[in-house]
Amino acid sequence: QFQRHHHQQQQHHQQQHQHHHHQQQQQPQQQQQQNMAPSKVLVVRASPRPEGHSNKVANEFLANLKSKNPQVVVEEWLLEEKKDIPEFGQKVINGKGESPTPEEKSAWEGTLKIISEFKTFDLYVVATPMWNFNVPAKLINLIDVLAQAGHTFEYVDGAARGLLANKKVLFVCAHMGAYPNGVLDNDFQLPYLRHMFNFMGVSEQKDIAIDFSFKGDEADVKPLEQAKALAADWL
Repeated sequence: QFQRHHHQQQQHHQQQHQHHHHQQQQQPQQQQQQNMAPSKVLVVRASPRPEGHSNKVANEFLANLKSKNPQVVVEEWLLEEKKDIPEFGQKVINGKGESPTPEEKSAWEGTLKIISEFKTFDLYVVATPMWNFNVPAKLINLIDVLAQAGHTFEYVDGAARGLLANKKVLFVCAHMGAYPNGVLDNDFQLPYLRHMFNFMGVSEQKDIAIDFSFKGDEADVKPLEQAKALAADWL
């Protein structure tokens, strides 16, 4: 009995040692995954002006990111020009039903196509101006299209859970005034973006604010520095 008990203790210690060694191996791997540079980046541009403040700062971030990671693949969605994003409405909703019309079915299939493409990226850069204290309508529409149960989020025991895991997002937000820390005080831009991306599972978020955009190039000085530093330090 003593020998059997002693043998069991040895087995237990060996298992503990193996488990501890496995944990030690896992931790560097997990840390490495967290620090891995993105391989695919999607830039969502809500401003129709190529020279707009948010686009200018996003360009600085991307230039430094590409310099650091030349292998990165960058795709751009210019919302003012991108025509394959369905207009979210009753046609899309009915398209999910049992007996959709050909037009409704097409709208839903277009929605699924956009969601499928969106999921292939590791990092999202959302560059947007503030319009009427929020984001432009085309960006709201894109988010309405993306936020579909069973595709970008699901309900588990009555609670919503995002499905876009292991992804990051940078919000580049330009506005005429100043809204410190994205507080909900006439700012429905950054809080809305933070909430919706977090809702879909993109919880690792950074943001660059471009305050007092009416000052022209002066308003871009600090944000451009932040974009350069973020590309170097965050990824």
